[in-house]
Amino acid sequence: MTSLTKKKLIGATAACYGIAMLLIFGCSRTEESGMETAEKTENAKVKSHPMADWKDPATCLKCHEDEHKSWISSHHANANRFVDPEMEGYRYEVGEFKDIAGREYRVDVDGERLLISEKDADGEYIAAEAKAVIGTTPLQQPLVEGERGRWQAHSMAWDMDENEWFNVFRDEERFLGEWGHWTGQGMNWNSNCAWCHTTEYEKNYDPETDSYASTWTHQGITCISCHTTGMEEHVAIAGTDDYVSPPKVEMRRMVENCGSCHARREELTDSDFRVGDHFEDHYRLMLYDHPTAYFEDGKADEEDFVFGSLMHSQMGHAGVTCMECHDPHSVELKLPADNNATCIQCHSTGRMDAQIVDLLNHSFHPINSTGNSCVECHMPERDYMARDPRRDHGFTIPDPYMAKHFDVPDACSKCHDDKSTDELLSWFEEKWGDSERVADLRDRAHTLNEVWTGEMQEPSKLLARLEKTENPYWKASWLRMMRPFSPIEEVKEAAMKYAKSEHPLVRDSAIFVLGTRPDALEQVQAALVDERRIVRMQAADTLAGSPFLTGDVLEEYETYIQSNSDRPSGALKLAAYAATQGNIEDVRKYGELAISFDRKAAAIRYDVSILMDRVGLVDEAIKQMRIAHGYDSSTGLYLFSTGLLYAEKEEQAQAIDYIKRALKIEPDQHRWLFNLSVLQTRTGDVPGAIESLRKAIALAPEETAYTDFFGQLTGGQ
Repeated sequence: MTSLTKKKLIGATAACYGIAMLLIFGCSRTEESGMETAEKTENAKVKSHPMADWKDPATCLKCHEDEHKSWISSHHANANRFVDPEMEGYRYEVGEFKDIAGREYRVDVDGERLLISEKDADGEYIAAEAKAVIGTTPLQQPLVEGERGRWQAHSMAWDMDENEWFNVFRDEERFLGEWGHWTGQGMNWNSNCAWCHTTEYEKNYDPETDSYASTWTHQGITCISCHTTGMEEHVAIAGTDDYVSPPKVEMRRMVENCGSCHARREELTDSDFRVGDHFEDHYRLMLYDHPTAYFEDGKADEEDFVFGSLMHSQMGHAGVTCMECHDPHSVELKLPADNNATCIQCHSTGRMDAQIVDLLNHSFHPINSTGNSCVECHMPERDYMARDPRRDHGFTIPDPYMAKHFDVPDACSKCHDDKSTDELLSWFEEKWGDSERVADLRDRAHTLNEVWTGEMQEPSKLLARLEKTENPYWKASWLRMMRPFSPIEEVKEAAMKYAKSEHPLVRDSAIFVLGTRPDALEQVQAALVDERRIVRMQAADTLAGSPFLTGDVLEEYETYIQSNSDRPSGALKLAAYAATQGNIEDVRKYGELAISFDRKAAAIRYDVSILMDRVGLVDEAIKQMRIAHGYDSSTGLYLFSTGLLYAEKEEQAQAIDYIKRALKIEPDQHRWLFNLSVLQTRTGDVPGAIESLRKAIALAPEETAYTDFFGQLTGGQ
């Protein structure tokens, strides 16, 4: 039987907003173009601070001319820049435009000003001046200066190949006041883009005023973004008799330096990462427990910026690094990919223990054909921001089985669009059907699908996967998926075992699981002194507000939640921390801040409601829960939760009414039926309670609490 696709789970009953991972809106390729001059930077009305001479690319140019030449036209060098009328004036088309959703825009060049206007509901154009630009090719995304130090990435972007304006969100409806509208926090440059598009960026967000005082020393990614260690001394003695080479940064740390931007991750510190630091001291990588981020075959669905894909891949686990393929200064491939030279530098020599591949017999396609291209099969392109094609770095196998069972984009059907999926699968089975690796990847895909769709009822498959895999990133992913099964003893034992793992990400996931168990308090406490911040912060999340969280770790935790407070999850953490202190006003303040970032997000209001109830603000909690249902009436969760809040106020009739309404939407929620039966008993409606219990027992006969209560009500009959 064809499995459910993960998409059927999105927006279901899981309501906790969770951790909002970093999203970057302007990563793009580049064309030949110079970077901004110091004079232009100084004249621009943007807060920044001067760059020391030893950090200035112009200083590096004096000795490193070739490297500078490679870098200056790279997409790193041009990742962010101010609008230059001399460069942009002749390029951007002016006039009125409609995107594919029918929204109307107008672009004007007024002297040195680039204006992008959007028609509002009254038919009036509302103008916004684009003062800066992210990227060069294949697209350029304008930046608009907003209030309170904000910069916003506009949803209209310029296609350098087609020479036209387009909407990066295609035909999605994004409304004013929503997280994803270009004026919203989801498109805020300071929070989402700036760290990876400037040098020495400091966000400087103040949640008390909801404002930024962001600074940076240079637009774009410059030399010191990758060369910091020992550079001041290096520049001071360069060209003298005292010259010595600067200390080398180990390759693992260099790859993690790339990952500091090229990863979808949560920040643990406030813009503090520097070259040579451990990734897990500053970031928490998004893993495969996130149901919308990846496809079942391992390819990225949403933007993951490649580091996560690489680290989970067989090649990443084998030690393949960014610099094996990419020149670190131009960021272009060292060898061409169109003739497979990039790949066969290892796969024809056995370098790094790579599998030796005979391209003709491996691909079963003629040499120089698309089907014989390594990257077309194992690194297929996917468009992000509507028109920015990026190659997948999971190095997956193109298997039509995945397309058939999970609706996964498949490289085979991309070319052979005249063939059915079954025809392609038949051909694939003939060639690769006896492969143990293919069988294992299919089994892995089914396990992921069961987790993502909520079909997994017990953790045996996850436990088996955890023990089977050697890749620590996959171990961390499988562990995090076990959290719903944490009451099961085998899961606790596995988490206890891997809390001692050598890899901090695995330890982090283990503490994530153990944090739900009161009998694992000792292990969680011990994690507060782990050598890596990621593990300490996981433990601190569990112990926030307890007497165990003190001293330096408490200070780290406060920095962690404060630095993320310009995202809904961060503001919610501030509110949750305030709740542990009994600080009612801060719960209100930070709860409202979280809501302000996405006023129509039901899940955020749900979380705020729970926190308000925790500090005794029951009426305000009910208000937020009812608003949440108004924004998302597809689930009964918000109605059920409203019912529980009324029950807390001893308003039983209201409570029963809301829970009954919830059950009309989701009649198979046996725990809701059990709660309903308890309330019906309190109001004297024993027949109604018995009927509700019968339904609950029919849905979950293994629940002894239901059968015991049924026996009490019926006298054992």
